[in-house]
Formats: sequence, C-alpha cells, structure tokens
Amino acid sequence: MNQSKLYISPSVVIESMRDNGYKNTAYATAELIDNSIQAGATCVRLVCFEKYKTRGKQIEQIAIIDDGKGMPSDVLHLALEFGGSKHREDEKGMGKFGMGLPNSSVSQCRLTEVWSWTNPEEILYTFLDIDKIKNKELESIPVPIKKDLPEHIKQAFNGEIPNSGTVVLWSNLDRLHWKTSKSIKLHTEALIGRIYRRQLSEESKYNENRNPLRIVFQCYEFNDLTKSYLEISSESFKANDPLYLYSDTTLPHLPAPLSKVSAFAVKDFKNIEVEYEEGKFSTVTIRTSTIKPEVAKILRSTTGDKIGSTIWGRHMKKNIGLSVVRANRELDLISDYYIADSNYLDRYLGIEVEFEPVLDQFFGVTNNKQSANKIKYIPLDVLASEVIDTDGKTKAELESEYLDYLSEEAPVDAKIADINSKIKQMIVDAYNSIKSIGFDGLKNTSDNVADNSKIPTDPVNIQATKAESNRAEEFEIEGDEAEPDVEGIKELLINEGMPEEEVEKTIQEIITNNLKVKFEYRDGLDDFFDIASFQGFTLIRINTAHSFYSKFMQNANEDERNLLNLCLAAWGRMEKEVPPNIMKECRNTRRRWSNMLEEYLGEAVE
Repeated sequence: MNQSKLYISPSVVIESMRDNGYKNTAYATAELIDNSIQAGATCVRLVCFEKYKTRGKQIEQIAIIDDGKGMPSDVLHLALEFGGSKHREDEKGMGKFGMGLPNSSVSQCRLTEVWSWTNPEEILYTFLDIDKIKNKELESIPVPIKKDLPEHIKQAFNGEIPNSGTVVLWSNLDRLHWKTSKSIKLHTEALIGRIYRRQLSEESKYNENRNPLRIVFQCYEFNDLTKSYLEISSESFKANDPLYLYSDTTLPHLPAPLSKVSAFAVKDFKNIEVEYEEGKFSTVTIRTSTIKPEVAKILRSTTGDKIGSTIWGRHMKKNIGLSVVRANRELDLISDYYIADSNYLDRYLGIEVEFEPVLDQFFGVTNNKQSANKIKYIPLDVLASEVIDTDGKTKAELESEYLDYLSEEAPVDAKIADINSKIKQMIVDAYNSIKSIGFDGLKNTSDNVADNSKIPTDPVNIQATKAESNRAEEFEIEGDEAEPDVEGIKELLINEGMPEEEVEKTIQEIITNNLKVKFEYRDGLDDFFDIASFQGFTLIRINTAHSFYSKFMQNANEDERNLLNLCLAAWGRMEKEVPPNIMKECRNTRRRWSNMLEEYLGEAVE
C-alpha cells in the first residue's frame, strides 16, 4: 500500500518561511490588526509584556487583543495555516491573501499562541511552535482545544472580557526589530496611525456610520515581588494623515484661531476605470491635497525662521510621498515616487492613490501587503527610447507615442503607465499651486540648500551618525527620531562667540549631511572633551588646549584620530541613555577622568 507524503516537509522549510520580507515589527503587527478590523473589532490592543534582564528591561511577549467576532473551532484551526484563512473568500477585505497571521508571526517569534471565542464560556486555543516543527514533534497545526486565557492576558482586558474576541500572543521573540516597549511605541505609533488613519479619525468618511476604531498601546512590567505584571502605560494611537485633511491627528494643533481646522484642502482628484476581468471594472482614485494659504500664513507668523523648521513643518516632512491605499488602509508611503522639488516643497502637498483588492494582481501587491510593485514612477520618454524612434520628437510626443505602442502590445502595462503618468502630473499641478501661493516662507533653512551645494563634512561625523542610528534601532530614547534642534544649536554657538557666518555654515553642514553627531575642535573648554546634547543631535567638542590633544591627537594619523573620536561619541551616547538620576554622576566622572588624564600625562614626551 502506498503511503502518501507531504509535498513540503514543514521541519525543513519553516526557517526559510520566516524570511518573508516584513520591513519591521510594526508592519508585522499591522497584519494582525488587519485581521481584527476584518473581524469587526471596535478596539484592538497592542500589548507589550516586559521583564528586567541583565541589560535592562526587554520585551518578553507581545499580544494583539481584539473584541471582534471571534473564530469557531474550524476557522481557528485554519487561521494558523499558511494560506488557510477564510479571509481569502472576501474579495474586498484587508486580509484577502490568507497569509497574515502565520506569516507575520513567524517573522518575529518562535511561538505563536491563539485564543479565540464566540462565547466567553468556551475559549478555544491552538498554537504554532517553530521549534516543535523543526524537531518533527509537530507536522500540522493542533486541533483547537478549550483553554482559559492566561492571567496577564485577562489583566490587559482591564477586567472585562468581551463576548467575543481573539488573542494572538508572541513568545520567544528572537527577531524583533526593537527590544523595549518604548522603542516599539516610538516606531509604531506614526506608522500604525498612518496605515489606519481612516479607521482612527472621527472625521473620516469611513466612519460616517460607525464609531472610530480604537487602537491602544499598553505596556506591562513584571514585578519580582508580586510575581505578576503591572500596567505602566496605556495610550490610544491617533490618526497620522499624510494628506492632512483631518484635524484630529498626530499633527500638533495649529495656532488659534485655526486650532480645529485641517492643515490642507483637497486640490484635485481623478477616477480611473480599470477592467480586471472581462466585463468587470474597478475604480482607481487619485487625489491630491495642498496646504491652505491661511495655514501657511499663520504658521509663518509663529517663527522668525521658515515654517519648515516649526513643529508643523517637521511633521509634514516625515509624510512626504505617494500614499498607496488598498481596502481603506495604507500599504505604503513611497517617499521618492516623484519629488517635484529638490527643496522639499513637497512636504506641503499630499498625494494618494486608492484601489480595491480586486486590483491586487494588476498593481503587483505583495502578499505581506507592504507594497504595490507596479506603482512606480519611470519617465515615459525614457521607456519610449527603448522601443521607438526618438529623433526630432518632443517629450510629450514620445510619451503619447509610447502609450499608443503599449496599448497595442501590452494593454495592461499601458493602463499602469497611464495611471503612473497621471499621478506624476497631479503632483506637478499641486506643486505649482503651492508656488503660486507666493509664500517664500514655505521653505525652511534646510530647504534652501540644494543637493549640489551640500557643505562637506568630516567623514568621522558621518560614521558617528551611522553608529548613533544603529544604536537607536535597538535602544531608542526620546528625541532619536526628531530633527536636530537647530535653534538650540544656534543659540549655543552664538553665545560662545562663534561668528554668525560660521554659525550658519555649521548649521547647514549638520542639515545637508543629516548629521546626528558632529565633532568640533576648540580651546577654552574646562575638560578634554565636552558633550552638548540637543533634541536629535549631539555636539562633541574636543579641547585643543588639553595636553592629550597636543601630545597625541595633534600628531595622530587620521585613522587613529577617528577611532578616538568614535570612542568619545560612544561615551556621549551613554550619557544620553542613562537614567536622569545618574546623569550628573556620569558628567562628573567625565570631568574627573579629564583632570586625571592631564595629571598622568604630566611631562610625557610629545
């Protein structure tokens, strides 16, 4: 008798399946939030459970908890199978691919446990354990059994378990991008707020006949005395709208009397019909928005600088790009789709393309729902030059002739090229309308410097900036994501007597090179080196009058000097990371060491 065999051995391929292309932990959690929304949840909780370890607090578990309709046993059994979800049957749903729960989970952890119920008296449980699959202890997802929720999960519900819902719990977190709840929140809130802006905003048309969705970030810390978890924070995410058409978002309230007004208004929109099957059509919508003249005017009145340097301008800079929206949630923000202006006036316009899941194949949507591969800007005249004669033809003629060529040879590609061309033209129109406002004040200090006039900087500044950014990926602190505090740096340098022209040059050097760390050599300091920390920036000054500088650094080669500078940058980062109660002691230690260094060098031969 022939015995059937599995087409693919789970124990062999499970590790390979973990490399599924999620950009980071925030995108992986978004997959689970999709499932919760599709299940009708009104509240989704992203919960981190932390414990103190040798290197400080670290996340032990992450849970996504919702009050959706829950899953009966057969649906729950399928939910952890790759491609087994019932969501595949919903053509317009967010989670159509049926891969989200297992795909996102294995990308972050080795153990995924799921509880779900349609009746709180009968909570069902199953799991996906990578180690057991690798050891051939499991060949398939276990049939769900009745199992009560763990006590710390019950606690996250604030004492009231809903009539139906689902809990996904990640443990053995070996692939998290960030190790602490603070870092998870800092990296997640802007992204989650942007992805689900329509669900979160009260002003969204999506919520006209329903209450806005609540997505709550909660953090629990393990108490060694009580052997239980205690809640240390709970905060609801706000919408983050790159088109700035809502007023209830993460954008700080505008100055009075515009505090309850949206910053942008709709500039234009286009609807394009696409045939995805014979006789079946779906609509693609492109819309643009631009800053309101009255908003630009009132923001300019708040600063002696350009409005790009205000808190509102810095927020807008982080949302530059084409927002790709599918099933009322954002897939991607393509920051370099088509930048109309090297001076970043683009921050004052929004652009969005929206389509239904039936067009996934048409636009090349990936199964992890992070991008649509066919939405990209490539100049049509460049493509035309590869297939048609270009001699003596204008750019417009080339584009038109190329689209005619595609319509005959590849109709689908022609439609995609036409949509991309329309997106680009709408960006240009929106950009031109901003220029016509006549506010030169739209440009901030950094915007006035074009790429070809970038001020040179010492390579060690770049190297230290990269090291700082890498450190922040794992141990982020408040201010890491912020733009450098230009005004604070200016004030320090001017107070120290630096000429105004030199101050401006230094500021431009920092901005045009995106520096987070900069070294400066000067005399008159009390110690061998001094650290000035600002929001998003660290200035390290080295005392050229100190004996260590004259007896070593001045005569060292470039590599040796750079290595020492990086050691000082590491000290500077350490001072920024330590708790406030020992920060003063760290600075005193730096001062004592500096004085001691002077003593020990003494009469050392130079």
